[in-house]
Amino acid sequence: MSEHIWYTHAPSPSAFGVALRQGWIHEEMARAGIEVRALAASSDPDVQRFRRETTSPRAFRQGGNVAPLIARSRGNDIRLIGLSRISSAHNLLAAPDSKLRTAGDLIGSRIAVPVRPNASVDVPRATALRTIANLLASTGLGLGDVNLVEVPVQGSYFDSRPRLGDPIADGPHEGVAFQVSSGQSEEVQALLRGEVDAIASEAAAVALLASALGLRAITPGNAIRLDLNNRSLLAVTVSGGLLDRDPGLVIGVLVQLLTAAEWAIDEEAEARRLIALDAGIHEDMLDAAYSPRVSRQLGIDLRMDKVADLRLQHDFLLGQGIIQHPVDLDAFIDPEPLKTALARRGVLV
Repeated sequence: MSEHIWYTHAPSPSAFGVALRQGWIHEEMARAGIEVRALAASSDPDVQRFRRETTSPRAFRQGGNVAPLIARSRGNDIRLIGLSRISSAHNLLAAPDSKLRTAGDLIGSRIAVPVRPNASVDVPRATALRTIANLLASTGLGLGDVNLVEVPVQGSYFDSRPRLGDPIADGPHEGVAFQVSSGQSEEVQALLRGEVDAIASEAAAVALLASALGLRAITPGNAIRLDLNNRSLLAVTVSGGLLDRDPGLVIGVLVQLLTAAEWAIDEEAEARRLIALDAGIHEDMLDAAYSPRVSRQLGIDLRMDKVADLRLQHDFLLGQGIIQHPVDLDAFIDPEPLKTALARRGVLV
C-alpha cells in the first residue's frame, strides 16, 4: 500500500473506537488500497503536531469538541461530519473530610484549573472551566464567585505515560489507561497538599479518583443541565483536503461508524468490554463514569439539538478566550457525507 490516512480518537466511548477495535475501518480502507495509521504511534514531530492541533491534511478523528473548534477558529480546514452524545460524569471533587457538600458551598472556595503552558491546545483547561461553570450555574453562581487557582502542568494532555521515556506504541489506543489514571496527578497533589479545595474531573477519572482516594463529588443544584462539555458531545471530523479529494473514502468510514453504533446496541456485553478498553478503565466502572446505557449512546448524527449544543459550547469557549476568533458553524459542518452514509445503511433522511 502506497497511500495512508491518519486517525485519532479520544479515550471515550465512541463508534470510532469500536470500529477500530473490530478492525472494520482498517478493512474498509484496505479495500481501497489505503493503510490506516494511528497519529499517536508516529515519532515524527510534525505528525505529533498535527495530532495536537487537529490539522493533519489526511486524517479522521472522533473526540472532544474543544480541539476541533480551536483548530477551525485558527483557520485550519477541517470539517465536522457528525456528532455523538454520551452521558458522562463531570464533577467537582473534594477531599473526604471537606466541608464543601453542595454547589452553594463553593462561594469563595479555591478550585483548581490545570494549565499547560507548553501546549498549543489546552483541552483540560477548557474542560475544567466548563465543569466549574456548569456546577456553579446550577445554583445561580458564576466563575467570579470562586477563586480559580491555576495548577501548572508540564507536557501535553496528549502524552501517554506508561513509564518515563517510553515511546508511544502503535495500536488502537495504546497507553490510554496510564493517561487516564495519571492525567490529573498535579491537581490531585494540590488538593492533598491543601492548596485548593476542589478539582474538576470527568468520566473515567471521576470513577478512578473516587474509588482510589475517596474523593467526593460536590452535589449540584437544579437550575441547569450539567451534561454539556468537551467529551459529552463528541465531534467526528475530517480534514477538508481529504473530503474534497476522496468523499467516497470518507463516506466509507462513516458507514463503518454507523455499523459499529448499531452493533454495540445488539452486542451489549462485548461492546461494553471494548468501550472500557477505550476509556482506560475496568468494565465495572463504566456505569459510574458514564451510564448503564453507554453502549446504546454511540449513534452519530447531526440533529438540530446537538448542533445547538455545539453552538453553546462554542460561545462558552469564545467567552473564556479559549477560542480567539468565532467559528462559522454553518461552514464548519458538512452534512452531505453523513446523508450518503445513512442512505447506504438504508436509513431515510
